[in-house]
Order: sequence, then C-alpha cells, then structure tokens
Amino acid sequence: MPIKIKNNIEEIGKVCEEARIFCSKNDVPDAKYHDVAIILDEVITNIISYAYPDGKEHFFSLDLQKGSGFIRIKFTDDGVAFDPLTLDAPDTISSLKERKVGGLGVYIVKQLAKSVKYSRANGRNQLEIKISTL
Repeated sequence: MPIKIKNNIEEIGKVCEEARIFCSKNDVPDAKYHDVAIILDEVITNIISYAYPDGKEHFFSLDLQKGSGFIRIKFTDDGVAFDPLTLDAPDTISSLKERKVGGLGVYIVKQLAKSVKYSRANGRNQLEIKISTL
C-alpha cells in the first residue's frame, strides 16, 4: 500500500491512521500495530526534520506490505543522504543530563524491527524495515 507524504509533521497522524486500517484489514494484532505506529512516527519525524534543510515543500513515500509473518515498511525520500544504521548506539545508562541528544529513535526502531536495511540509489534514501507479526 503506497502512501505519499508531505514533509509536514501533521502528516504523521494521517499516515498512522492509514497504517491502522491496513493492519486491521490484514489481521495484524493490535500490539504489532503499535510497533508499526512507533516506527512510522520515529522515521517520518526524522525525514521531515532532517532530510530537507531547504525548508521547502517536498514529498516522500512509504510502502506497507504484508508478508507471511511480517510487515514490510519501505520509506523512500530524495533528501540529504543519511544512513541511520551508521549511528552509534545511544547512551542508555548515563543520566539524562549527561547524554547526547539524538539516536534514541533509531535505536527504538532497531529494537522493534526484525530487520532494518538502508540503501541509497539514484539520489534517494531507501529504508526498509520488517516487523514480525507473530
């Protein structure tokens, strides 16, 4: 199910609702839909916040597919090249005052996902996330 998204933070609610409907139609358990929603929120927020530093309106895409025992979420954008898999694991031990800002959302996505793959082709970032539905 392809979804076109404008780089506006207000899009997140609409995308999560479309994902909820998708999950419901595909008999995905509510707990797994919540994982999908968290991943959508984190990744879409990062794309909107960092992929387009020119401040202009842009569009990117998301594709949801149901496989046997998993959901595949694929994000494609033509923003600044960024491989989230190269980030160091965030500090989850130090106090909040001592921690660096950033990286926790990507860490959460990796923890919820069965697999995460990144590639850059033809000037586009492609992030593919699979979530177990079992």
